[in-house]
Amino acid sequence: MESITVKDGQKVLVLWGGQQPSANVTDVINNLTKKVGETGKIQLEHIDRLALAPHSDSSFDIVVSGVLEPGVIYHNIDNLAVMCRVLCPGGKIYLREIINKTETTEQLKTSDSLVSELKLSGFVNISQPSSVQLSDDDKSVLSRLNNSGNIDLVQIEGSKPNYEIGSSTQLKLNFTKKTNAKPAVDPNVAKVWTLSSDDIDDGDVELVDSDTLLDEEDLKKPDPASLKANCGTRKKACKDCTCGLAEQIEADNPKKSAAPISACGSCYLGDAFRCSSCPYLGMPAFKPGEKVSLSQRQLKADA
Repeated sequence: MESITVKDGQKVLVLWGGQQPSANVTDVINNLTKKVGETGKIQLEHIDRLALAPHSDSSFDIVVSGVLEPGVIYHNIDNLAVMCRVLCPGGKIYLREIINKTETTEQLKTSDSLVSELKLSGFVNISQPSSVQLSDDDKSVLSRLNNSGNIDLVQIEGSKPNYEIGSSTQLKLNFTKKTNAKPAVDPNVAKVWTLSSDDIDDGDVELVDSDTLLDEEDLKKPDPASLKANCGTRKKACKDCTCGLAEQIEADNPKKSAAPISACGSCYLGDAFRCSSCPYLGMPAFKPGEKVSLSQRQLKADA
């Protein structure tokens, strides 16, 4: 109990486990009662009944768990979260637990796993687990659990953050308008990069005639044959052909005159597809583009 710091007037929650309280429960309670004084409070609770107990939020300054001999309490995230809830902001937790030095098993955690569960439950400022001097009862418990020497009893401390879980606060934001003031410029630097009206005098500027930059070769008109050679063996002229390939292709392959078609485009199919005023009514179907001559009877009817 010397490693547990308790001050006058504080409220302390002491948790125990197992089938019945240990033999030193009276000594622990009396020791803590002397430290908290008449204005303080000591509450003894079984860890399995902690979630069902009507403890309000932030009702204890200190939570002590597993200090009653033998320390056989196995803490999980659920009861650790309840301990964090009933603690006041900034409150301390002191707990002891049997851990496995090498690996996590079904019943025993490693020291790193114990620290991780405390962090996940909301505790901060968690100390490194330290070995506790074993009493005769603790040694008997450890010997029953494992005889290989891989387990140990450790004590670890932590604290609740200095604010209530779920609390909120207003952020102080600065909504003042920003000034559009330009940064100060070194006058010496500005003087170097400043041009006056005297520096830009059109009379002193000599303009270069662009035609003088061209030589005789540049002024010669290119030979279409040389331009055509650049097209290689292409069979199709470019969209904006300038080498004469488009004209040559058009001369070599003159367009065929389009075959005449009727106004509706269906006269050649037969009477079933012809209009009522079609001059081809009564005539057999014919191929598109085929020359069709009207009979004298049809000519007289049209007249």
